[in-house]
Amino acid sequence: MNTNILLTGGRAPVTLDLARLLSAAGYRVFVADSLKYHLCTASRAVIKNFLVPPPKINLTGYINALLEIIKQEKIGLLIPTCEEIFYISSQLSLLSSYCQVFAEPLEKLKGLHNKWQFINRVQQLGLLAPETWLVNSHQDLLDILDLPNPQKIVLKPVYSRFASHVRVLSKPINEIPSLEIHSNKAWVAQEFISGKHYCTYSIAQQGKIVAHAVYPTIFTAGKGSCIYFESIEHSGLLEWVKTFVEAEKFTGQIAFDFIESDDGMLYPLECNPRAISAIHLFEVSDGLEKAFFNQTQTIIQPKIGQRTAIAMAMIVYGLASAISSGRFFSWLKMFMKTKDVVFRLSDPLPSFYLWIVLFQFIQMSHQSGLTLQQVSTQDIEWDGEEIG
Repeated sequence: MNTNILLTGGRAPVTLDLARLLSAAGYRVFVADSLKYHLCTASRAVIKNFLVPPPKINLTGYINALLEIIKQEKIGLLIPTCEEIFYISSQLSLLSSYCQVFAEPLEKLKGLHNKWQFINRVQQLGLLAPETWLVNSHQDLLDILDLPNPQKIVLKPVYSRFASHVRVLSKPINEIPSLEIHSNKAWVAQEFISGKHYCTYSIAQQGKIVAHAVYPTIFTAGKGSCIYFESIEHSGLLEWVKTFVEAEKFTGQIAFDFIESDDGMLYPLECNPRAISAIHLFEVSDGLEKAFFNQTQTIIQPKIGQRTAIAMAMIVYGLASAISSGRFFSWLKMFMKTKDVVFRLSDPLPSFYLWIVLFQFIQMSHQSGLTLQQVSTQDIEWDGEEIG
């Protein structure tokens, strides 16, 4: 078995954690990213880091760089972790002739990444979904707002991340929000459902779940990404994901956002066909690496109650949220008793590089006028444009 693995998306904390898990299991880990400085840059878990062209801007250069790394380092498995997966999937036939690529073809991923197409697929399978409308124009939005029900709707772009553009509108509407809406920038409107928010993460092999984790949404960076993670057991969510993954005959990493309503009904909101922060919940002893190679007879899951957090984000985002919502002592208890996802005594340098990465993003934000979250993915994100 070839023990050389190439990870893309070294900027993400999940990639750093995955590199550590794979390295501890005896694999030789290489990382490629289009950012000069990222979390994996100085990790002991990584044999070598490669700076590659940004896929959103220079796809040909990006793919050629990956091919060169694959050949040079004799890579046996390529695992994309962030939204660069869509660019890699667009060239799957080329890349997979040189090594195994842990990703589905772009057409399948697009149907999951696109929030409107995903909800349609859920409904086709006979599964419960929030009432959802496609918004291609301001008139579409006005027509939806004229409907007697629902009384509250959630608006978000068909392609988006971090919940950065999410709007919640309550009827009657005093003022229509000024939004860029057209055929190339479509939105979805969903009925607002109150309840508990959950995130699931699974690794699937040909429609069968081989690894799975669930955590509730407790603290987030703004409206979007979770920054505190606690593993729970939820048999209903596991069965739902099993049903969907089997119907899709899916292979790869796949994540879902859910709301469990007050009456116990599960509503999927969106799908991310890639890695998410649930990887932080797995320990070396869990053997997550076996899932990528389909070497397990059981579903690998993290220990119930396992907790991790992004410490810097808990301070920057979580503290203010905790104070404003009257959860300060709850936040303090979680912060003091939870290990950071970045710092490891056995691999300390990434925690220092976190500050270099942050400074890099601040510079990029100042130059572009985008938020820190937006600049963190601007060169790898994909919003359904024609690739190639």
